[in-house]
Amino acid sequence: MKVILLVIDTLRADHLGCYGYHRETSPCIDRIAEEGVLFEYAYPTDVPTQPSFTSMFTGLRGIETGIVSHSQSEVLSEDIPCFPEILSQKGIATAAVSTLYMMRRWFARGFRYYMNPVAGIRMKLQQVDAEEINGAALQWIRENHDKDFFMFIHYWDPHSLYLPPEPYRRLFYDGDECDPENHSLDEAKSQPTWPFTKRHLDAIKKGLTDIEYVIAQYDGEIRYSDDNVADLVGLLEELGIYDETALIITSDHGESLGEHNFYFDHCEVYETTVRVPLIMRYPAMIPKGRRVKGLVQSTISLMPTILGLFGIKPPAGLEGKSLIGLANGEEEPCEEIYVNQGLWTAKRAIRTREWKLIKTLDKAFWETPEIELYNMRDDPGEKENLASELPEIVDELELRMERWRRKKLGRRIDPLELIVSRGLPSRAWVERAVDREGMRERYAEWRARVDRAERKPHKP
Repeated sequence: MKVILLVIDTLRADHLGCYGYHRETSPCIDRIAEEGVLFEYAYPTDVPTQPSFTSMFTGLRGIETGIVSHSQSEVLSEDIPCFPEILSQKGIATAAVSTLYMMRRWFARGFRYYMNPVAGIRMKLQQVDAEEINGAALQWIRENHDKDFFMFIHYWDPHSLYLPPEPYRRLFYDGDECDPENHSLDEAKSQPTWPFTKRHLDAIKKGLTDIEYVIAQYDGEIRYSDDNVADLVGLLEELGIYDETALIITSDHGESLGEHNFYFDHCEVYETTVRVPLIMRYPAMIPKGRRVKGLVQSTISLMPTILGLFGIKPPAGLEGKSLIGLANGEEEPCEEIYVNQGLWTAKRAIRTREWKLIKTLDKAFWETPEIELYNMRDDPGEKENLASELPEIVDELELRMERWRRKKLGRRIDPLELIVSRGLPSRAWVERAVDREGMRERYAEWRARVDRAERKPHKP
């Protein structure tokens, strides 16, 4: 048995061809989806990176592990097992090619072989290229393809900075990215986070005015990643192990590209950030060409799925269900899913088939409502907040969320509320960028405006 978990960081589901995107960003991933199962509505339990990957490896939500942000005050208990540890204890060869260990040490737990092609180069942590990752991963697979193994491969490329290799930069764009008459980035420039955003955009190219160019760079990163997926698949085919390898492709979160006036990061819990791709190919156990339309809580499904593939019973008490059972119609999709955001803002969302309620604990830099309600069937883009028009739906979903929260917490403190009380880590990032850009006075004006909006009484 061989299992490869490929996580392409910051990859939006709706920017892949197999999820309906209009650009040819993902021909190889699209082919894998046609040969396996695609889960149309998959959601991590927590965003962004550190809480999402912690959920993947433990099978638990951030509300259970206490990891909901990127704060150094959060530490994963040694008493909570990571599934690579369980595999290793059972004699399975475990390997990872990733830089996550440079963020938090528990991301290496259980891996007998941990390969970081840019070890010690802090500036490359999130800027390592897929080719560098593949360089280590493909060599290891060649040397170990006759064994049973689990391998975790992590591409960072769609994460900012969006700097695909040169051939990909004009693949989806042919305009003038610095046209002074183009004002599509003006809203981004009006926000308190602009000094932070500006630093990322300047790294792509100074003087950018066209948001479509930025989006094209993001899409170029996806296509570059996809071409490297093709190299991985090509090796598995060459070695004759493609069909005996369970290949799972997903992401930790998506990305905001201007929607809801959030720019080039993963700061909230709208679909752009929390709906991720989830694709699985394994001809021996799952059907070909199936699309599962129900809701899936992706990160907590990986542990029972991967352990199950190796015939290992998951630890008792896990909420997540095997994707194998779901793919074959033996397990039902979720009736509701919950997602936390605890880094840039503090938000919690409940999503059912029809509704999505977003509750904000800390809006940070953005003038967003305390409560948002969207009809996901009629308004999948979450453009019309119905909270004031449908208070009975708000009350029902808030009650369900509160009961769920109390059940998960027991007597423990809510870690999302705790991180709010300590201060969101993103505030320090933005303030450092403000100082670098010499925008302290303007930032004070921005903050005052947001604070005034925050003090306005909430109208349900």
